[in-house]
Amino acid sequence: MTTPTTTPAAHGGAGESPRRTLWPGLAGVASGVLMLVALLVIFAGGPDTEGRDGLRETLAFYSDDGNLDRTEGMAVMLLLSALLFLWFLGALARLAGNRSHLVLAGGAVYAALLMIATLAGSIYAISANNTDSFQVGPGTAMVALLLLDMAYAGFVAAMAAAAVLLFTVWRVAVTTRAVPAWLGWCAFAIAVLSLAGPFSAWLTVLLMPLWTLAAGLLLALRGPAAP
Repeated sequence: MTTPTTTPAAHGGAGESPRRTLWPGLAGVASGVLMLVALLVIFAGGPDTEGRDGLRETLAFYSDDGNLDRTEGMAVMLLLSALLFLWFLGALARLAGNRSHLVLAGGAVYAALLMIATLAGSIYAISANNTDSFQVGPGTAMVALLLLDMAYAGFVAAMAAAAVLLFTVWRVAVTTRAVPAWLGWCAFAIAVLSLAGPFSAWLTVLLMPLWTLAAGLLLALRGPAAP
C-alpha cells in the first residue's frame, strides 16, 4: 500500500510558479507608487475647502486650466492603481489560505470605493475641462465643494473596507506565518488607525499605498525563489 504524497500546491501556494507571484507582485508595486504619487499631488495642490475663503479658493483653483489638467491626470492614475490593486489582490488572497475570502472581500470593496471617491473628486474638473457648456463660476463652485466632501467620505469608507483586509493579513501573519510578521503588524497598525474614520483618513489613505508597495515587492521577490 503506497502512502499518498502531498503536493506543494496544497500548502497555501508554496508551490506556485514564479510567474504566478511575480507579475501580481509587480502590479502591487505599481499600484502603490501610482496611488501614492497621485494622492500626494492632490493633497499638496488642492484647494483649502475648510477655511472661511473655501469657496473663493475652490473657484480660483478650478478656474486654472493647469489645475483641471492635473486633476484629470491624477484621476486616471488613481483609477489605474485601483485596477492594478485587484490584480495584486488575487495573489495576496492565496497566501491567506482559508481566510482568503476576507482578503478578497475587503480588498475588492476598498478598490471599488476608491474608484468612486476618485470619480466624485475629479468629475467637476473633468466636466469643466472637456465640456464647453459647463462653466466654472460661483454657482457651480458650490457643487465642487460638495463633490470634494463626497470624495473624502469615499476615502473614509474605502479605508474601513481596507481594514478588513489588513486585519486578516495580520491574523495570517501571527498564526500561519504565510506572511512576514513585520508586514502583518504594519497592516494591524494601519487597520487600527482606519477605525478613527474621518479623523485619520487623510493619513491612512497615504499609508495604504505604502503598505501595498511593500506587500507587492514581497510577492515579486518571492516569485523567483518559489520552488
